Amino acid sequence: MRILVTFAVEAEFAPWRKLRRFQQMRLGARNSSEYAHVWETLIGDASVSVYLTGIGRGLSIDAVQFREALFISKVDLAISSGLAGALKEELRPGDLIAPVKVRTLRNDANADSDPGFRERAIERGARPIETLITVNRIVSTAEEKARLSFFGEAVDMESAIIMSQLAAATVPALAIRAVSDAADEDLPIDFDRCLTPQGAIRPLNLINTIVRRPGRLPNLVRFGRQSNQAAQRLASFLDDFIATLPVASEKVVTV
Repeated sequence: MRILVTFAVEAEFAPWRKLRRFQQMRLGARNSSEYAHVWETLIGDASVSVYLTGIGRGLSIDAVQFREALFISKVDLAISSGLAGALKEELRPGDLIAPVKVRTLRNDANADSDPGFRERAIERGARPIETLITVNRIVSTAEEKARLSFFGEAVDMESAIIMSQLAAATVPALAIRAVSDAADEDLPIDFDRCLTPQGAIRPLNLINTIVRRPGRLPNLVRFGRQSNQAAQRLASFLDDFIATLPVASEKVVTV
């Protein structure tokens, strides 16, 4: 069985790389500027490839299409993974969620999770939710989360884009996300100003933000710890979930 797992950024993937040995590979023409780095490992009978997409506006259609060219004909399951923000108060940091569907606010990209694989994720401990909303920027305030809660239970910046492309190619896919921040929680800083599209810290922007508002530093440290714990839970879950999947020749069904 071949499985593709996507994360937005290295920080989301890092706990899994500590848990299990991955080998980095460069795929694409040797002399071409268009190539991808993937990390590969074996979990039981499954061959697992991990691809980092970049966040929100950093996720280009070209990158998605290039990934398709590499993987679509081979993949038995694709998982859009990483962190998400809660929009409903019943979801708490560290919860693992498996939505029925993912969509953008304009619904110009949408897809349903494969029901058989989603049911297996729920059996392993993921919380079922109806809708994961994908937006094009980081949702920073409890006030904005409350407005978005009309549309879904959680929010991210990639899943609808990725899964709609996979659905068009008839690849079974689902989203499995770990909640990094609660619905009633403001983020400690404006991460849109402090992160590159690839998720790297802009040091000067971060320092300037802390210097202007030093009182936010304790909340920033707490949020960092909270997000890391969520990513660690996600890594353990993915490892366990994939290890229990059937081989490709076995059909996954929902009773």
